[in-house]
Amino acid sequence: MTDSPEQKGLLPRAALERVLLRAAELHTASADVPETLSEADLLSLAKEVGISPLAVKQALAEERMRVTLPEERGFLSMTAGPAQFAAARLVTGQAKQVLETLDRAFQREENLSERRRFPDRVVWGARGGWAGVVRGLARLDGRGFPLVKADEVSATVIQVEAARVHVRIETSTFARRSSATRNGFLGAAFALASTAALIAMNVFAPLAIGFGAVVALGSLVIARRSYRRDAAAAQLAIEQALDRVEFGEPKKRTLLDQLLLPGK
Repeated sequence: MTDSPEQKGLLPRAALERVLLRAAELHTASADVPETLSEADLLSLAKEVGISPLAVKQALAEERMRVTLPEERGFLSMTAGPAQFAAARLVTGQAKQVLETLDRAFQREENLSERRRFPDRVVWGARGGWAGVVRGLARLDGRGFPLVKADEVSATVIQVEAARVHVRIETSTFARRSSATRNGFLGAAFALASTAALIAMNVFAPLAIGFGAVVALGSLVIARRSYRRDAAAAQLAIEQALDRVEFGEPKKRTLLDQLLLPGK
């Protein structure tokens, strides 16, 4: 009868991972482990325990690009929804070329313009002036430009390996959320004022109150749905931008694009 791996003293992969993870936890709890560690020291430590530098560098990049947004609290967050969105992906390419690809995509496909540029990060905002207005009116495919309603859009690209990069895109819609909430409450306030006026005019009170309640509630619901629709479109847009970088799905330039953005 053949002995099982456990009987031979061998651990299956799942058990091995659990043991290593628990050993690391025990070591951290009992040993004098520093609160911070430089990247060079981390690479040196990994080398001592037999972990390849490439694996450490990729893990570091993934940690830096981790999509963890701060938890939003407050009235607007509870009533309308979140106002910060992000997406990250590991793609093939060089950091500089990937940033340039995103820059072209956001300027052509999302009607944005560059605001700030750093070695590994670019920030865009809504295109202003007549060019932005004309391009917004000329888009007839029904999609529009969802990211022009964002406060700003940023992309960070970090080289992980010779031919792979981590890309993280972030956007925020605080102003759009505030505007939608304000419009909703203005509509509700108008409904309540109308109700008071109807009652003052000796209109049947239950009918006036019912009318005012329906209009007020409808105004709040419509404003909330409108914002959430725009927020979902913004999240989808940054995911689509990552799709273009990863899978190479450039859209054809229209004659209007060539006239308004001849250098792109």
